[in-house]
Amino acid sequence: MNIQLFSQWFKTALLLAIVFYSFSLSAKAQSDDLGTITGKVVDAESGEPIIGANVSISGTTKGAASDIDGVYRISGIQPGSHSITVSYISYTKKNITDIQVESGEVTQLNVSLQPETIGLGEVTVTAQASTDSEAGLLSIQRKAVPMQDGLSSEYLGKTGDGNVASAMKRVTGVTLLNGKDVFIRGLGNRYSNVQLNGAPVPSTSPTKKEAPVDLINSGSVENIVVQKTFTPDQSGEFSGGSVQITSKEFPEEKNIGFSYSTSYNSVSTFENTIGYRGSPMDFLGFDNGKRTLPAVIKNSRVTSENEKELANALHGDWLINSNQQAIPSQKFELSYADQLNEANLPIGIVSNFSYKYDRSYQPGREYRVIQSYNSDADQNVLNADYMRREGKEDATLSGMLNVFLKPNSKTKIGLKNLYSNSLENSTQLIIGDYVNYPRNTRQTVQDFNRRAIFSSSGILERYFDSFLQSQLSVNISYSRAKQDRPDRRTTQYNLTPSDTYNIYFDDGGNTHFFSDQLDNNYTAKVDYELQPLRSLGLKAGFSGLLKDRDFNARRLEYQNFSGAYPNDRKDEPANVALDPVLIENDQLDLVETTQARDSYQGEQTLLAGYLSANMDFIENLTLEAGARVEQSIQKVKIRNDGESQAIANVDKTDILPAVNATYSASDKINFRGAFSMTLARPEFREISDFRFQDFVGSQIVYGNPDLNRTLIHNYDIRFESYPNPGEIFAISAFYKKFFNPIELFYRFTERTEVQYKNADQANLYGIEVEGRRNVTEQLQLVVNASYILSETRSKEEDRFRTANFERPMYGQSPYSFNAGTFYTIPQWNMELSANYNTFGERIVTVGMGRHPDDEYEQPFHKVDLGVKYRPGQFTIKADVENLLDQEVVYKQGDVITNKYAPGVTYNVGISYNF
Repeated sequence: MNIQLFSQWFKTALLLAIVFYSFSLSAKAQSDDLGTITGKVVDAESGEPIIGANVSISGTTKGAASDIDGVYRISGIQPGSHSITVSYISYTKKNITDIQVESGEVTQLNVSLQPETIGLGEVTVTAQASTDSEAGLLSIQRKAVPMQDGLSSEYLGKTGDGNVASAMKRVTGVTLLNGKDVFIRGLGNRYSNVQLNGAPVPSTSPTKKEAPVDLINSGSVENIVVQKTFTPDQSGEFSGGSVQITSKEFPEEKNIGFSYSTSYNSVSTFENTIGYRGSPMDFLGFDNGKRTLPAVIKNSRVTSENEKELANALHGDWLINSNQQAIPSQKFELSYADQLNEANLPIGIVSNFSYKYDRSYQPGREYRVIQSYNSDADQNVLNADYMRREGKEDATLSGMLNVFLKPNSKTKIGLKNLYSNSLENSTQLIIGDYVNYPRNTRQTVQDFNRRAIFSSSGILERYFDSFLQSQLSVNISYSRAKQDRPDRRTTQYNLTPSDTYNIYFDDGGNTHFFSDQLDNNYTAKVDYELQPLRSLGLKAGFSGLLKDRDFNARRLEYQNFSGAYPNDRKDEPANVALDPVLIENDQLDLVETTQARDSYQGEQTLLAGYLSANMDFIENLTLEAGARVEQSIQKVKIRNDGESQAIANVDKTDILPAVNATYSASDKINFRGAFSMTLARPEFREISDFRFQDFVGSQIVYGNPDLNRTLIHNYDIRFESYPNPGEIFAISAFYKKFFNPIELFYRFTERTEVQYKNADQANLYGIEVEGRRNVTEQLQLVVNASYILSETRSKEEDRFRTANFERPMYGQSPYSFNAGTFYTIPQWNMELSANYNTFGERIVTVGMGRHPDDEYEQPFHKVDLGVKYRPGQFTIKADVENLLDQEVVYKQGDVITNKYAPGVTYNVGISYNF
């Protein structure tokens, strides 16, 4: 989606919001003196919504029936104290007294009904006016079939996390790698799936399965659920867990909000950063065409005939400047939410628009690559030893529009739309030694990396109370993910004996690199549930996924084949040293080094069907058993000499059984157990023979068309207790066995090259503990921790390729720990929070045979503090991140391979709701 389409989309959304807002003004003026009671009616034992329950206000004719979500809403109520009666066939009637209704306010009242028991009459209770959404999510978790953990929108508001990625690290057993890669139970992207509103989120990365959860604003999220045991209605690509992100649908009351926030970083803010002259649209996250691949070679390769024309058409500004300041970040957010026409055809509208801009600076980042370890001398020989300075410009533009309606109380239809465009525009200056001997090199990198995602889901839910209490759910989705890296430019200069830097051509360090990737996902999912017996529920469904990817890359390189390059230009800046005039005069060559494998087209067709039964024939024991069948066909093609050539064709059908059992010792204590078989498929990039290198001296990564899928056996047990609403204590143990796990191995070459390959097998054992306690009405404590051991065994043929024949799994942390405390001061309308997060060292690169060890990211201890103050309709927030000011460190043996200081970040924001 380009900026023109997004602009039109946003204008339409804004116009809709204005129309609905104007439409509701007159109705609001008439109802300002009256109040509303709304809430949800659920089964006290299962936690499922009750559809069609009667809710009436005593002494009046006012009432409502709960709809397909179990939600009821009664408007036009006189202020004061009221009582309501809630009833439904085969459930015990409930009377609730002392419900306080305020003028012009919405009173929230959720109700749970007990299944009818002989001898049990009506129940009368006193109302609790407020509802804790954290407690509601825990109630769903307590009654859910699979083992799961989650975050409510209320909890996200407490922590202040700006996007889903930063919030995820607060879930038990979840850690974050590179600020956006979600690792569940120590397992990386390939072993998990991420869904937005029931549809898979496509990747914006050409190198791995990376769902861009950092692009999803936490303010638009209703809840995040991390399902940790497999059920047949989920994708079979499931081992670590399934992240299920749900955006909001029907708001409880109208809200129009505006917020502004800014931040200061101790390392970079107000420092002179490095950068280059880009396009006027960069601050919005788009290129205006300045970096576009020249038309002269769009459909042809570089030749001696078009070389000169190409040189003049390329973006030729190579200068790195340091005259810009790293200004404080700026973020603006506008939201509108309302529920209209409640009495006849309820329409729910939720919309959100946000923009964030940040300019930062990393003054010194150590980077080293080990070539080999000399055991006799007990020392490491380095392939590269660099110091990197980096300036970055980040811009994110996001919008969301959800529109839902309920034609009747048993039907819900909706459309959920999300768009986000994010830019990371970086400038790097890299200085250091390369390839084992004092050859000091100076490199520059100018990299415009744009990522965008668009997702649209059409949803239909229909309840049939006249036929075995059955329910039909349909989800049809289209999602699109794009990554664009136009004209990534690099230069390389080497230090001479006379202490001057001369441009150097032999290592291929002076380049233009163009790449773009477009993923399209078309999904359809149908689920049907029915309950032929009170103790037996059946669920069946099918789904289809059509996925296509188009990845294109072009490599252009400056070379001095003739040796005619003028000596007086060697020490000049790149604008002079790579002047197109030199190519016109045949003193410099511009050649194309693109190979056929550098571009590919991927297609995947995934068809699935499942059947499961939920049984509770034995008192207090619930058992779900079923299986899923998946057929996946993956194809990867390249263009070779103008012909399409298939380099990978994977066609597999798998049967994936799953059993989940829960024994409820009481309404507050559960014992759970689960077994399942799941899998992990290789990505398009991994089964294509594409190669990529960040800069001279860094790793070159290759794909492998011969990769096999990974099969996984999962075993889980769990004890959980829910002492009071909003509280939990749980302990889990799990074991996973992997067959043919996919890992990165070094190739037998002189250069630093790695390739995806299957290891023989792997085992993973773990324990998780979670606790949430309301110490007082004002103080809440949240703690969770995990301890995980894993072991990967390489194949015998790879014994000498790896530093360790047996080692932990790639990216797996042996432990993680999260702790948070939240304190409210009602009389001051203030909330205080403190959060701590850490993890154990984890492998980021598998070492090769001649290395001293694998490369590990070292533990990082992050402490955040926050305060929120609400004077009237304003909310003022302030927080500090990384209070300990710890550095990020990677080590391989005793060598620090990567090190930098993220600094302490101070955030301040203000919002207004009306």
